[in-house]
Amino acid sequence: MVPGVRALIRPRFLLAAAAAGVAAGLIGIAMALLLELFEALFYGVAHGGLLERLAAAPPWRRVLAPTMGGLVAGGVWWWLRATGGVADVETAVADRSGREATRMGLVRPFLDAVTQVLTVGSGNSVGREGAPRLAAGAVAAGLAARLGIGRPESAILIASAAGAGLAAMYNAPLGGAAYAVELVMVAGMRQRGALVAVPVCVIATLVSWLHSHGRPAFEVASQGLSSGTVLGLVLLVPVAAALGVGARRLWSWMLARRVRAVRWLPVAIGVAGLITGLVSLWVPAVVGNGRDAMEVALGAHVPEDSSGAPSAVLVMLLGIVTLKPVLTGLTLGAGATGGRLAPSLAVGSSAGAALAIALQASGVEASISVLAMAGAGAVLATTQKAPVFGIVFTWELARAGAWTLTALIAVVLTVMLLTSPTWRQSAVSRLRSSGER
Repeated sequence: MVPGVRALIRPRFLLAAAAAGVAAGLIGIAMALLLELFEALFYGVAHGGLLERLAAAPPWRRVLAPTMGGLVAGGVWWWLRATGGVADVETAVADRSGREATRMGLVRPFLDAVTQVLTVGSGNSVGREGAPRLAAGAVAAGLAARLGIGRPESAILIASAAGAGLAAMYNAPLGGAAYAVELVMVAGMRQRGALVAVPVCVIATLVSWLHSHGRPAFEVASQGLSSGTVLGLVLLVPVAAALGVGARRLWSWMLARRVRAVRWLPVAIGVAGLITGLVSLWVPAVVGNGRDAMEVALGAHVPEDSSGAPSAVLVMLLGIVTLKPVLTGLTLGAGATGGRLAPSLAVGSSAGAALAIALQASGVEASISVLAMAGAGAVLATTQKAPVFGIVFTWELARAGAWTLTALIAVVLTVMLLTSPTWRQSAVSRLRSSGER
């Protein structure tokens, strides 16, 4: 038995874990509905996805929506940060004293989460996944405090609930659990934490089926691996490695230089929104968190173009690859709070799809969806420095067959070996230790 498991099977902890899972599922539903509401309000179009709303909206509205969203969000964040800020999940989990967890509360995290969704719903280029993670983590912290759960177990519960919020948002229970264990939990709690994270994320996902009906986030047809696809995967490795490292460094650089004076947040985030809105007039798929961009990449095809000119699809994909990291970095640097998971997926999937289209144009049959999935997982794993999460979460988004999973694993692990010396050393040491046994 894993040491310390006894505390995790006490009735009050089991009750808290089940309640946290249900709460995370309901939060995931609420955030999804809220996102749809904000998109409809800002773009004036009641139905369809974000790109469909963009296509139906007049140009002035496409520019004004992210600008106004940035101004409003900046105003809320101005107040929140000027009056004490919001304790984040990672800090609450890592804090051994437990003070950060107790000061989370509910009102401020939920207000911050709603503001994040508003930012994305108005078209600004950041991920929405931070919202359900924060809100679910805050609920778990409150449950732990009310039920008198000890510090080590409460940290595991908060991390698991945060992963469950992500799982509910994307219908990805194992991906949510991998996120909680690999990215939120700290050394010393991961082994026990996995035993909690998986069931909490499963509960949250089942609850979220009230809204998602159990459908994967993306519909992708299962495809086998052809020689052309294998060639594409080989070529994709250096591309995904460069994009992942580049995006990670860019975002870190922008975050290190983000706007500190809270009074400037409305203007700064509003200007970032204005730039995003102007860019969207030429590359619509750059708006929002990146989900729509990934959907474009997975559904891309080579159009009949007898003129021989570059296809509009290829140009759009390359536009996403180039501009999405920049706009996301600009928005984060302006002071917005938001995730980087979906932008990573957008960049990687667009790069993979663009490479597949280029190969097809050269007479090499390569699967667009397989390369898009592999690129998405590789860039995500690189930006987050989390290969297990990158593989599991990306595959769960579409659940696209064994060959796609095989390609995803191969590309992600190869990219991680190239880009992460720490992970490379860890992998080598594990192989050596297993060989000695």
